[in-house]
Amino acid sequence: MGRGSTACATCNADCGNGTATVRSRLASDPIYVAMCRILCETRKEMCEGRHRGRTASQVAEQKARNSPDLQRAINRRYPGATSAVNQHRYVRFDNADPSWGRTPVSRDVINRHLDNVLAQIRRQAARTAATKVGRAAARSWMKLVPILNVVSTAYDVYDLASTGVDVYNQIQQARAQFSGNVYSIRPDVAVMGQNGQLQDIYDFKFDGDGWAPGQQQMYNQDLQNSGSSQTAKSVNSEDCGCDGPRTVPRTG
Repeated sequence: MGRGSTACATCNADCGNGTATVRSRLASDPIYVAMCRILCETRKEMCEGRHRGRTASQVAEQKARNSPDLQRAINRRYPGATSAVNQHRYVRFDNADPSWGRTPVSRDVINRHLDNVLAQIRRQAARTAATKVGRAAARSWMKLVPILNVVSTAYDVYDLASTGVDVYNQIQQARAQFSGNVYSIRPDVAVMGQNGQLQDIYDFKFDGDGWAPGQQQMYNQDLQNSGSSQTAKSVNSEDCGCDGPRTVPRTG
């Protein structure tokens, strides 16, 4: 279907140009601006009736993964950082409000993930010995990355052969000291520093959408656990200043 056509019952007005005019209080954040462009473009395409069988969030996440503009924006704000789009993370959160309806991850699941990391370390340790520099880098890295998320960051950030000794010891300590409740979360865009530490979180919120119960609190706890002073940010049409209709469908 061509641009500018309307194919949904809720799209009675022109779908606009998909442009963003970000509110002044947020316009200084290049990551927020880049994500607003993705959100507004996605709203226009959903209004036009494109992306049949897909949700607006799925479309926006794919655009975020493939966006050089977003990656440049991330590097401007956090030099050397990268984005993790809709990737699983663990967060330690005690005394969660029962009304959130969230179920903690079982200890068995956590241990299976830790076992997987240990297996990777053993395989690589047989091939490569850790250097003095590697061990120093590992100790520095483990101070920044909460142990529960090592499974989702270690493979991409450091050669496990050079960090294996320290990672192994940290995992064994974590297994022995496991306590409290751990939950699974999936931020739309998590900004990861050079050493794998979480630095920021941004979440697309399309029309009629908002924070799920406990979602923002758990994102903020994950940031705090990682030593970041940032808070999770909602990327929405109002703050992004998207043109076009006030509301568009969230499914194609």
